[in-house]
Amino acid sequence: MRVFLLFSLFSGLVLSASAQDILQLRNGSVRKGRVVGIDETSFRIGIATPVPGRRATTTVLRSEVEKIEFGPDKVLQAIEKNPSRRMTRSARARWVALSPYLAISASAAGRAGNIFGEILLQSSEEERLAEALIVFQAVESEAWNPVDQARAKRGRLSAMIQLGRSEEVAREVEELVGSEEDEDLLLEGKLVLAQLRLRTLEELLAKNPRWYEDPPVREERNRLFQETADLALYPFLFHGASSNEAADGLWLAHRLYLMVGDDLAAREVATDLLEIYPDTPEAEQAEQALQEKTDEL
Repeated sequence: MRVFLLFSLFSGLVLSASAQDILQLRNGSVRKGRVVGIDETSFRIGIATPVPGRRATTTVLRSEVEKIEFGPDKVLQAIEKNPSRRMTRSARARWVALSPYLAISASAAGRAGNIFGEILLQSSEEERLAEALIVFQAVESEAWNPVDQARAKRGRLSAMIQLGRSEEVAREVEELVGSEEDEDLLLEGKLVLAQLRLRTLEELLAKNPRWYEDPPVREERNRLFQETADLALYPFLFHGASSNEAADGLWLAHRLYLMVGDDLAAREVATDLLEIYPDTPEAEQAEQALQEKTDEL
């Protein structure tokens, strides 16, 4: 699936959000400026003019470009530090602006799509979940970076779960976990299964608030709890060096323990997450959760 956008509408946004980019040309020369547009044959570059505050544009054929070193995107960095629902509009704007660069090596387009999709997943609205699914599908199929593609795969499966397509997800992930030799994808598969089990447990408890009085329901509740915990904690216990997956699993475990009312266990995994993986997005969430609990005391 290709993503087609009228990118010229958003060139001003890219100019304001991105630092200077460096184009290494095949003839050995270098062009500096800001990449503000792209089509099938060329890049459009914003360049300085003698008039203060005014810029002009020029084009460079894509066939002439060896690679691009993109400057930092301060807007995207700010969104990434606080990927909450209130950042939805800004995250959508960055995704729309950057999505034409999905296949361009070193671009942040895949990262922008994943961040935007993950923010949309925080909503329970079907329209936003469907939008997240489309974004993840685009990143998974078109992004230049395999890391972004793997992250988008998990996002796509998460969106499908929330849209009620759990049976499709279960079949795909069970096959992935059973046959995939790649460690990263194996861990991703287990985390998706953990999320699926967590959602099933949540639905079971919602339908059976007095589950402990019904032996069959109690047995099912305990099975789902144990399977969710095992899957969520697997990356941390057996592949702790995979910090992103381990942190993600610990945060899933935190949600699980809160759901079943085990506040002590929830606090312990949040503390482990904050101390062992302090540079992950989940650590920021854990710190906030721990602070909220402290404020309640």
